[in-house]
Formats: sequence, structure tokens, C-alpha cells
Amino acid sequence: MKISAVTVRVKKTFVNDFIEASKIHQADTVKEEGNLRFDFLQSLDDPTLFLFYEAYKSQADIEIHRKADSYRSWREAVDPWMSVPRVGVGYRAVAPDEGESFGYP
Repeated sequence: MKISAVTVRVKKTFVNDFIEASKIHQADTVKEEGNLRFDFLQSLDDPTLFLFYEAYKSQADIEIHRKADSYRSWREAVDPWMSVPRVGVGYRAVAPDEGESFGYP
């Protein structure tokens, strides 16, 4: 399992647009065969700060996601709305381990 946490800071005037575009992106991504989980989160303390928590079966599935039309369309739409470039950090699962479920059927 491969996990990515991506932090995004959005310009205040584009927060609502970013949310709407990212909700569509999240709904498309969870339909991808290799996706195990995709959470789209907004900070309680800073409404311009967002986090994407993504889990995939393999690195190959991440690459498939990055080449998907829905990802490219989302990225092209939201990049100008970001106040700084997004930051992604890769992780490995410690608990639950790779054999355990994240709760998706």
C-alpha cells in the first residue's frame, strides 16, 4: 500500500471554488480500481488550508491516478487558486498494516 498526504493552501477568494472542484475530484478518484481511500479535509483553524489523504494499492496505481483525465482537469483548474505550490509527502502504513482494511467495501 502507498499513501500520500498532500497539503494545499488556497487563496481566500477561491476557497469555495476549490472545495467544489475537489469534491468532484474526490468522487472520481474513489472509483479508480487501485484507490483504497481518498479523504479531502479542510482545517478547522485555517479555512484556506486543505489536506488530501490518499491510499493506493501500489505505486503503479498512483501513477495511473496521476495520468487520469479527471486528475489532470482538476489540477489545471485549481493550480491558479493555490497561494503556494502543493506539498505531497509519501508514507507507508504502519497500522493498520497492508493486510488490514481501511473500512471501504
